[in-house]
Amino acid sequence: MARRYFVDSLPVPGGTVLVGEPAHHLAVVLRVRTGDAMVLCDGKGNECEATVIRSGSGKVAIQAGETKRTAPQDFVLHVAFAPPKWTRADWLLEHGTEVGIGVFWPLWTERTRPQGGRHDRWDKVIRAAAGQCDRAWLPLVREVTEFADFLRQPELPPNRFLADGEGEPAPSSIAGNAALLVGPEGGFTSSERAAAIAAGFVPMGLGPHVLRTETAALVGAAALLLAATRAAGTLPPRS
Repeated sequence: MARRYFVDSLPVPGGTVLVGEPAHHLAVVLRVRTGDAMVLCDGKGNECEATVIRSGSGKVAIQAGETKRTAPQDFVLHVAFAPPKWTRADWLLEHGTEVGIGVFWPLWTERTRPQGGRHDRWDKVIRAAAGQCDRAWLPLVREVTEFADFLRQPELPPNRFLADGEGEPAPSSIAGNAALLVGPEGGFTSSERAAAIAAGFVPMGLGPHVLRTETAALVGAAALLLAATRAAGTLPPRS
């Protein structure tokens, strides 16, 4: 059972009663018992330890401790992707959260036209995944964005990579935040690829095989996160 659970706002220290979706999940799905310990957090670095006093009827009474603050990650990775079929998009967000992706950008492209996003569903997916991997900060999920509009976003970091079979391998180290752009099944069109490169995205190879969108996103994200860890000096250089 995960030890970390997300609430919209943290309770004040002392005795309180949780209601709504978090309480229902704890009481009905997980069947917490008196004495069970957990960490409640708001997904923005604030958290507190709590102990169950009693549970039942979709409500959970707890004893909450003092609020503590967890610093955000030094390295933030943006991953933009053309959403695959919805169940696979859920898989991408779930495992991308566990890997450490900081910002998800679902995109409309010439070959993919999703009918809007699934933000309520995706919010539940990332909260559950963050709880399982003990992650204090929830990743951001942007609104579904047109590909051309995404390339003009001012918040994109200068380190930009395009998942591409013709690219060089991922860098061994990288300093500063980064963005990874992953195309739909069948890849970006030639005009989209050219526009991405013109916007500063450098082609990056992910191995000899053709990967599904969700697989490419995780492989590329893991490689860049590892490169950032090396740059921070917590891993030895790649030989």
